Amino acid sequence: MNTLELVAAPDDAARLLGRKPLAGLRVGRARRRAVGIVWHDTADGALARDGLALAEVRGGWRLERMLPCAAGLAKSTNGASATALPPGANHSGANHSGANPSGANRSGANPSGANPGDAAWPPGAPAPVIAQAAVLERIGHALPAGLAQVARFDGRASVLPIEHDGARLVIEVLEGTVGWGRRKRPACRVTLTGDEAAIQTLAVTLAEPVHLAVPTASLAAEARAVATGVAPTPRHRGAPALPAGLTVAAAFGCVLGQLADIILYNAPLAAGGRNGPDPVHEMRVAVRRLRSAMALFRPAVGCPAVDAGSAGLKALADRLAPARDWDVFVAETAVTVAEALPDDASLRRLRAAAERRRRQAYAALRDWIDSPEFRRLGITLASLAGGSAWKATLDQTQQETLARDLEHFASHALARRLRRLTAAGEAIEQLDADALHAIRLRAKRMRYAAEVLAPLYPGKSTRRFLRRLMQLQDRLGHLNDGSVANMLLTQLGTVSGPRAHAAGLVRGFLAARNSDTRSHIARAWNRFHRLDPFWR
Repeated sequence: MNTLELVAAPDDAARLLGRKPLAGLRVGRARRRAVGIVWHDTADGALARDGLALAEVRGGWRLERMLPCAAGLAKSTNGASATALPPGANHSGANHSGANPSGANRSGANPSGANPGDAAWPPGAPAPVIAQAAVLERIGHALPAGLAQVARFDGRASVLPIEHDGARLVIEVLEGTVGWGRRKRPACRVTLTGDEAAIQTLAVTLAEPVHLAVPTASLAAEARAVATGVAPTPRHRGAPALPAGLTVAAAFGCVLGQLADIILYNAPLAAGGRNGPDPVHEMRVAVRRLRSAMALFRPAVGCPAVDAGSAGLKALADRLAPARDWDVFVAETAVTVAEALPDDASLRRLRAAAERRRRQAYAALRDWIDSPEFRRLGITLASLAGGSAWKATLDQTQQETLARDLEHFASHALARRLRRLTAAGEAIEQLDADALHAIRLRAKRMRYAAEVLAPLYPGKSTRRFLRRLMQLQDRLGHLNDGSVANMLLTQLGTVSGPRAHAAGLVRGFLAARNSDTRSHIARAWNRFHRLDPFWR
């Protein structure tokens, strides 16, 4: 990734180029110019629905992505397919002001091998440009009728050449306002162009004194969101979706980029605490999936850079876990027991105490998400997903594995995880709680791996495998929920004293609910154990 786009707090924009980390790096004078960008769409947002944005800038036009496309170029609203660009045509993401100060490749494509039209838009990469022309009629793409101005950016760009770690870089700070009419707010984008390794080092350094982070939406999407009052659409949801025909390297980049997008998008929502428990839950699942994917691809990608990303995700997981555990206890477990005993005042007091703990957990999570450590994690994940410099540290065997088709790698990786999961044999009902907990973790890792790689093997057997694996994980999860609830009750000081009665009611409810859990686990295990692997 020779270009990294970041978002900065507007208050830091004016001071960024004068910050201490940049003071001794200048190799020339900053150049400044006024910038105006106007985005066009239909009244009902036809282009936005296709994940596209049409920008008019400095007398020219460009059609760029607002959302990734998983299956090539999107179709326009009138049903016509997007015009394919000829070999060698520009797919690069031009900088927001309409010029590329360094002449370096600004491509939004994943350099690890995926095609530009595929789901290869890693976080931190500029929005991929599909087409551009001096006049709209030559844009080379079918556009809907009734286009009108819908959002704009007004401000200035400051471009500064610097030298960092012996490499020449260009830093561009775009500051101004986005929106439309009375709906406007300040915005600031910072773009680093040049040597990939030097870019990452500098970005991590700047993220300490400046609130500089990987953006969760393009500038076009941000401007449209301000103009309409509707939050930007998340770039990805749920499990990663891989297009066909990828190498191992391209697949790893896509998986990492998609899950990093989900983590970064949900982070401010989780920190705010005003959107309910879903952002924390989605963020936590994405962290688990990404850590599992790093382990899945580890034979090919294991190196210090990936280890650093995994360690950062572990630190994030440690902050998400208490918030999620208290969410479940307050909103599910305590509520269910209270519904059965609505007149018990001790249960209401217990829930109030748990709610205070939940708020404390959210406060700790918010502090960490607002810290430089989380911003550095975002930059690290973006560099792994879209960059290639870290691959130079891999050995020859790993390099060869990265270049292979994903299908060959997938079958071996899935078989390895299945062997670990089924090593307990068929007599699962005889295992103790610790052994069942270990199987639950292996089932979860097996599910995450299967979800990522299942698109390579479409069919009923794949869907059946995933369905029965999810049933097994769900049954095992009931035991774990009880263990977590007991741990939280202990933290509330319920062994004795005024909360002991309410805690006893909760523990009794959990024991009754889990009384037949072992038999359910055994049945789910046997149904899963009889399946043949779908990748054979």
